Amino acid sequence: MKTYAFYISNHGFGHIMRNIPVMSKMLESEDTRIVLVSDTQQLCAARKYIEHYMKGITGLNERFICIEQETDYGTPVIAGTLQIDRAALERGVQKYTASFEKRIEGAKEIFKKYGVCCVVCDIVPWALTASRETGIPSFLMASFTWIDVFEEYLDKELIVPYIKCFNDADNVLLLSLANEPTRKRYPDGIQVGLSVRPFNCAKARQIRKEMSKPVVFISIGGSNSGLKDAIDVSGLPYEFIVTSGIRMTGENVHILPQGTDDTHNYVAASDFCISKPGWSTLAEILLAGKPAALIGRPDIAEDRMNIKMMKELNAAIEITVGDLQNMGEVLERLQNAGIQKQKFTNDYERIAAIITGSNK
Repeated sequence: MKTYAFYISNHGFGHIMRNIPVMSKMLESEDTRIVLVSDTQQLCAARKYIEHYMKGITGLNERFICIEQETDYGTPVIAGTLQIDRAALERGVQKYTASFEKRIEGAKEIFKKYGVCCVVCDIVPWALTASRETGIPSFLMASFTWIDVFEEYLDKELIVPYIKCFNDADNVLLLSLANEPTRKRYPDGIQVGLSVRPFNCAKARQIRKEMSKPVVFISIGGSNSGLKDAIDVSGLPYEFIVTSGIRMTGENVHILPQGTDDTHNYVAASDFCISKPGWSTLAEILLAGKPAALIGRPDIAEDRMNIKMMKELNAAIEITVGDLQNMGEVLERLQNAGIQKQKFTNDYERIAAIITGSNK
């Protein structure tokens, strides 16, 4: 039995979502065990998906072990907005990096207890150092690193612990749409495609059947407290499917319950998508071939770079939070933008094979 430890960021849901299909593929092999370390909500999402879609897989309960731990510190935002809270960021990073030594020792204990042969990090920095210090090979799964985001806000001395940890990665999986600083940081990284849970075409068709007008899917992710201002879309000739965090009103609004675990199928069922430009959502949009309006956040480097790449591909337009109050105009712009479908690969099977060494 080979045991792989996955350390997944608990900042939002994008990191866990892109690792779920990789872990699922690996667990198809009866001689593979996975220890997943992340926070409560991320573990819940992974369990629900794997238990539902992998029924009948031999010994799954014993081979998929979840360890609850707050693993990461991301970008705190001001309540009711998508703007970074600079003071909270500095305090949070100081406290987080001060805990690295203790976290590294805790990871080593987990490696020993379960006989871990390989560590996969997305994008938890200290687990890479724990792996290096115990001689266990590691993979960093990256579309960006926290260095790219934090260097605009924090003194260099606060970022040094991140730089050291990320340099401890033995191997780097550079996902499609990885940003330029990350590609430059890891020139020898392994180029892979996108990683998205496979769409359930039957579910997407059922969603479409229940709608009488063109469908707009809207999400701002799970790493914030939502937007404070209500958005009235009543009377517009669309059906709006909205995730939690957006206050939208109208007879044509369908709010998904918090914890909905297959939002990717709603992306597949939509005609248009409006979203925060997190990597995992963009990957779903690209693979589903949907025109997208992306909510720009100029104070976050990752978002700026993601939107720039999507615009260069002619796969999206950029809007502001304020533009959401004029939803009709946003959708008119989106329809007239001449957005083209892109050719990307859902590469989770190959990523799983690279991690396990079975692609040789």
